Amino acid sequence: MSDSGRSHIFSKPPSEYTPRACLMLLGSFTGVFCTVGFMNSFGLFEEYYAKSQLAEESQSTIAWIGAIAVFFIFFVSVVSGPLLDTIGPRILLCVGSFGTVFSLMMTSLCHELYQFILAQGVLLGISQSLLTCPMIALVGQHIKVKRGFAVGIVISGSSLGGVIWPIAVNKLLQDPRIGFGWTMRIVAFIMIPLLAVSCLCCRPPAKPLPAITPEFQAAAVDTEKSSPRISQDQPPKPEHEPSILKNPSMHLTCLAFFIIYFGMFSPFFYTTSYAVAQGFSADLAFYTISIINGASLFGRILPGILADRYGRFNCCFVATFLSGIIALCWTKATSVAGLVVFSAAYGLASGAILSLQQACALQLATPKSIGLAVGVVMASAALSAMAGIPISGELAQKYGYLSLSIYSGVSLLVGSLLLLAARLAQSREVFAVV
Repeated sequence: MSDSGRSHIFSKPPSEYTPRACLMLLGSFTGVFCTVGFMNSFGLFEEYYAKSQLAEESQSTIAWIGAIAVFFIFFVSVVSGPLLDTIGPRILLCVGSFGTVFSLMMTSLCHELYQFILAQGVLLGISQSLLTCPMIALVGQHIKVKRGFAVGIVISGSSLGGVIWPIAVNKLLQDPRIGFGWTMRIVAFIMIPLLAVSCLCCRPPAKPLPAITPEFQAAAVDTEKSSPRISQDQPPKPEHEPSILKNPSMHLTCLAFFIIYFGMFSPFFYTTSYAVAQGFSADLAFYTISIINGASLFGRILPGILADRYGRFNCCFVATFLSGIIALCWTKATSVAGLVVFSAAYGLASGAILSLQQACALQLATPKSIGLAVGVVMASAALSAMAGIPISGELAQKYGYLSLSIYSGVSLLVGSLLLLAARLAQSREVFAVV
């Protein structure tokens, strides 16, 4: 056989973006659109509840509904991630989809604070965690090279959801013929076909045995004859992979995101109330949520492309540091143009954190512990993500938005330094791609 034919057989790797992988990306995108994308619109619900069903409660108290949901989305990932590695995604996705729709139906019947906490907080958070973590981990199972870009595509579904859901829900709530109850039911009905796509398309990668053709076998024999044999004295490969839970870089990464999430969601949840407090129109205040999430859409895809080339930890550090600087400038947005620029800039910078967090987790994972790695890194931020939202509400209510700006910015800057430490733990070379 000619050298050119042999080279063609062995040097051209198959594309990672097989039809099965592309369907997985589609299913994960629609799933994240319904889970994290819907949670990104909680700022709208917080403003609505404060004027209607929960008018007697303080803003920081109402914030506990979203805080508890965010906590369970992250915390239950430490269970759903390893379950993906053992039982696969099908059961997790079906149970999570049913629970998400059921929780929205129950929310439509709520009137008291404890009812909202149980339905839109606990049940919705647990159900969405059974969807989010497995779908992100599946990206790592299918895509080995351009993971940053692939994760960015999937996570961008949450940004698109953060743009569309607030607009759709707000239009429905303003229609007196529909009301709150039917608004939540309509949202649930919209999610049913989208989550069905996730359940059908999100499958683990197929591992068929390669077909042994006569041409391939002849080329393999020729290659074996011309290649030196492996020495029998070489030490055998270890049977068990080292645990990622003992990796110092994993410890620093988890600590970094624990600190980051104390203040990262503050602008997402409180830019609307800040705009109202500054005297801006209600329409502009409402659209700040969509501006942040719209800019975040690009912030979750473009940094993923850069991360595959320049390093995931490198890009995540830069994005987190820039987010901290922008958060410190929050109260300088005193005009319409300033508020729009702040919302767009923070959405663009912070969007990279959410996508690159998962890319960093996948980089530290071993082939058999992808679900565990994603679950552990997500769970590390559970308590801080939950506590950060009501803490932000208390700061804004008692001390003003300058204190909230400082709180958010400092947590992001400290977290960026810990990410830098995690990066240096892997390589101390200044220009290394990590």
